[in-house]
Amino acid sequence: MTTINSLFLTVLMWMHSLAPGRDVDALAWAVAVNAQNEMEAAVITAVAFRESSLINDKTGDGGHSVCAMQIYDGPKSLLADPLACVARGVTMLRESKRIDPANPIAFYARGPRYKSEEARRISRDRMALATRLFRMPKPEQDALGTDPPR
Repeated sequence: MTTINSLFLTVLMWMHSLAPGRDVDALAWAVAVNAQNEMEAAVITAVAFRESSLINDKTGDGGHSVCAMQIYDGPKSLLADPLACVARGVTMLRESKRIDPANPIAFYARGPRYKSEEARRISRDRMALATRLFRMPKPEQDALGTDPPR
């Protein structure tokens, strides 16, 4: 069984490998507390990295997409709240997986156009990155000496 603290350390390690030097503590904690398991945490991390380079106050799509998870037409408050951003993204990712289990991120990425080759390519890319993260050696809990953000 993975504890939230050990999952936080794992997510933090993944994020530091993807975006060295970036302050990702609050985002890593948000992933750890929202994920149901380590693989889901890897998927969330992969999506956040591809969508925003792990930057929570990022906007895209002409200002329509907000936060690390790039929630389309999401409230601007998500830009300052990594927990709410990730929680909203996780809800959407779970719905996307329910709609198309073979391409679990396709609906998240392209909505009603989830059956397009572009949506499926995006899904394959995010899932491949998630799998790569998931397979990385896990950090020793005491080795990092890192406490979750308060």
